[in-house]
Amino acid sequence: MKKTLSIIATVAAFAGLGLASGTVAHAAVDSTGTGATTDANITLKTGDTTQGAGGITLTDAPSYTFNAATLNGEKQATNTTATGNLTVKNPGVASGWNVTVSNDKMTDGTHTLDGGSLVLTSTGATTTDSKNTTTPATPTASQTVTLGTGADGTAAQSVMTAAAEKGLGIWNANYTNATLNIPSSAIAADSTTGSAYKTNLTWTLANTPA
Repeated sequence: MKKTLSIIATVAAFAGLGLASGTVAHAAVDSTGTGATTDANITLKTGDTTQGAGGITLTDAPSYTFNAATLNGEKQATNTTATGNLTVKNPGVASGWNVTVSNDKMTDGTHTLDGGSLVLTSTGATTTDSKNTTTPATPTASQTVTLGTGADGTAAQSVMTAAAEKGLGIWNANYTNATLNIPSSAIAADSTTGSAYKTNLTWTLANTPA
């Protein structure tokens, strides 16, 4: 069920409304005339809940390009850094959320990289708001995600999740580093142009925790 969040904090202003009535609240002055109690009010509304997953949106996702590798008859590994980041934006929706990733086979159109794997490494979830870093608010990002490159690819697995009323604001999972493990059985067309292998990563956001 998709939830929305309406928070009443205790500024005499309401979203979209001014004080056109001219009504002024009088201070509750105490009997001694030396103190008074007042308040401040505001009505907060979530962002547009028709967008994304109940208002929570996936605003960026990483892609990875590895330098060309020369096969030598042995298994080998090559590293790269991501272009883009895994970023979720939650404009005050209380439901919690979860991001998964899956992939299909890594292929050059003829051959498949059977027995290989793509390993993504995260340094943890971080936020763009320095005031939003307390532990209870922080989503959980899987430190390591391993995706098979064979014919079956890999089914969806959770990569970053936030419990209900957590993960508010903008969060990055920082899957910056990636390692491609190339099996000794890999096939290339030739030593000049080589074979361009590719796998598609599918990142999916849901407005429910894992």
